[in-house]
Amino acid sequence: MRRYAPLIVTLAGLTVAFSTVPSSGAARGYGRLGFTTVGMAAGPSYGEPSLTWAPDGRHAIMCTPGSDGKRHGTVQYWYTANAGKTWAHSESTAPRGGGDCNVDFMPDGTAISADLEVKDSYLQRSTDFGKTWQAIGSAGQEQDRQWLAHSNDGKTAYLVYHDFVAEAEWFAKGTYDPKTKTFNWPSIDCCHTAQSPDQASAPGIASTPATGGSASLIDEGGNTFSGPILVDPSDQSSKRLYVIYSISDAQSNLNPNDGVPPYGPTRGIVVATSDDAGATWTSRYAAVAPQQPDGTKEPAMGAIFPWGSIDAAGNLYVVYNSTKGATGDHFHQYYVYSKDHGVTWSKPVKLDRLGINNGAAIYATSDAGAPGQLAVGWYESDNGTPSSVSDQTTWTPHIAEITHATSAHPTIVEQAVTNIPDHRGGICLQGILCGIGPGSSDRSLLDFFQVKINPLTGLVGIAYADNGGFRPHEGKGQVVFAIQTRHPLKPGR
Repeated sequence: MRRYAPLIVTLAGLTVAFSTVPSSGAARGYGRLGFTTVGMAAGPSYGEPSLTWAPDGRHAIMCTPGSDGKRHGTVQYWYTANAGKTWAHSESTAPRGGGDCNVDFMPDGTAISADLEVKDSYLQRSTDFGKTWQAIGSAGQEQDRQWLAHSNDGKTAYLVYHDFVAEAEWFAKGTYDPKTKTFNWPSIDCCHTAQSPDQASAPGIASTPATGGSASLIDEGGNTFSGPILVDPSDQSSKRLYVIYSISDAQSNLNPNDGVPPYGPTRGIVVATSDDAGATWTSRYAAVAPQQPDGTKEPAMGAIFPWGSIDAAGNLYVVYNSTKGATGDHFHQYYVYSKDHGVTWSKPVKLDRLGINNGAAIYATSDAGAPGQLAVGWYESDNGTPSSVSDQTTWTPHIAEITHATSAHPTIVEQAVTNIPDHRGGICLQGILCGIGPGSSDRSLLDFFQVKINPLTGLVGIAYADNGGFRPHEGKGQVVFAIQTRHPLKPGR
């Protein structure tokens, strides 16, 4: 195994190419894991940041959807060549873009970006680590949330998304030539549903979801929340793929007091598995909202986007937030794992240290490294919940570093990333339905952020949204990058 020294990032080194922003915590970083943070300066685009590391561990790119203040239909990028010490800015434009973005590095260092256009995603590539972008063209069909991934040999790129007409998870495949650094995506993509029709329950009766059981298209109804596509790193053929998504159930979809009919709260986290590179899929529940003694179910589970990751041995993890056992909307963070490619699943492991009816821990993002090593991030409040309306309620990004994650006794190191809150008040968890249904209508942070383990050093990087008003030069909001400086995980790549 390659030996390495932990990357020590000091306060003096954390400057942005276009703005200098102080880090939180001391020069050695905040908390046991030693996190330091740097803001990307005020701007109109900061929600839903995506983060990817290049294989060399020095280059990284963050992206957000939105405008540069002058033009719409853009994606905003921040890129670094020194593992996050300094950052510079670029952008790309698309004919009808400016929606959700996602970014991924191919094994040779070429970056690919997907910009949501609603009718498809518009793809861009960068051969200079994010400094400039060249158009590839469109991929997929009508969609809202999209995610990128690539095969282990670097010759295939994947785009998975929620098709809002079919109301299912679909994906498209493109080929990549490392010699010419060019992508080829069919004009009409080879899209397949990630949910098999033969998994549907009998018509007219909602199923009773069970962990490891088949997912129900009846429960799904018109309500699917799209998570990432994962490629098993232990499968050198790259034929084993996973798509993580969450669904509600038939009962809550029709209950006006339980959502916005026909869109009820999420009730289960599903993993669609393909062992033949996407030709066929099998969908099974990784976690479900448990039945209560009075016959009711938990009020919500999984929020908007569930997240999954795979370690170097092929162990599969799903992370999510749930109100299991709590009253009201006191969400907490959990993970489950599977050692047999999604067929059977562990019991949930709680990650935050809040009391079950105290505060809330929402959203979920993760990355896995060496066997049994996992990093999970979320936003946490110890004095409020997502439906809070008081400005006294504050939220802060948190991280859990887990080792021995597939054992009966995992080791969990959990801490706040910074002592600077990133949001005040409530956070709406209903996506585009915010402002229509019950609960907070503040969706200003949008619906996710991202954790990624540096493939060279094992240090955890985090891109998150901040509009709490506590950071210098913040304006209405900004993207913040956090980097761990002590006790790295083993990368496993």
